[in-house]
Amino acid sequence: MTPKNYPGAQALLEKFHAGKCTPEELALLDKWYNSLGEGTAVDLEGLEADLRRQQFLEQFRRTVLPAPRLAWWRRPAIRWAAAACIVLMAGAGWLSQQRAGKQASAPVLADMVTITNETSGIKQLTLPDGSRVWLNAHASIAWKKDFNRRERSVTLTGEGFFDIHASEQAPFVVHTRDMAIQVLGTQFNVEAYAGENTTRVSLLQGKVQVKAQPANARPLVLQPGYAAACRTGDSLLQLDETDANKVAAWKNGAFTATDIPFKDAVERLCDRYGYAVNWKNKQDIEKNITVMFETDSFTGMLDNICYISRKQYKISGKEVTIF
Repeated sequence: MTPKNYPGAQALLEKFHAGKCTPEELALLDKWYNSLGEGTAVDLEGLEADLRRQQFLEQFRRTVLPAPRLAWWRRPAIRWAAAACIVLMAGAGWLSQQRAGKQASAPVLADMVTITNETSGIKQLTLPDGSRVWLNAHASIAWKKDFNRRERSVTLTGEGFFDIHASEQAPFVVHTRDMAIQVLGTQFNVEAYAGENTTRVSLLQGKVQVKAQPANARPLVLQPGYAAACRTGDSLLQLDETDANKVAAWKNGAFTATDIPFKDAVERLCDRYGYAVNWKNKQDIEKNITVMFETDSFTGMLDNICYISRKQYKISGKEVTIF
């Protein structure tokens, strides 16, 4: 991997996340992704490859964009070398993590339907069986084109709320990076953000069976008012009581963060409004917080979240610096 392979990396990624890439530019991004695995056996295909490519690009964006841009990006002597090093570190680490935690039960077919919420708002859609799904900002969901013929199975990246049409003959399964969630007819919320190391399902109504992705994991039956969470690569599930209605209030326009690290809450909020985060003060940012804002401005919500954790911030352009 040499610096000349990645000219204009930052500008191209900004165009990608703005949805303005040409077919040729998308092909270039795809070439970068594929080159990261050169010399390594990576058996990804179909949906799994597509979803992991999306996760790679998200990690790439988070690594490149938060860095102080004018400080190093425009220095001619090191511009492309720095870009290439960032790509190498982000991509190599990401591929290593994905190979280590490869989803054994996720559907791997090329003949898929994929829906992505490209906005900072809420996207609602109806699946072929009549089930309804709400996608939070930048979340995506995918399913087989023959979805309602033999099985009902979807794969989610990001956060989604599900209102599942009941069918005793065809259980409904939601796959994430860390979990498989099986239901008959119910309402539940799933948090499966690519940049976070914990996946959680919160149950409002009905009953679901939750299983971590490792083959030796034991399933857990979840009752309403409870949430099950697991960390990436872990076979154990953590069970806690929760107010699932508050957890899922985001689908009605609120911003919610329930018992998650301060760091993740800030990054979710900033991502929703199109801001990158630059962390100058990392003290205690892994401590969990719980907040819910029904209606407020971006800065109003950020004020409150930072106040809880005794942090300050400043905004420059589309970047938030926490110090």
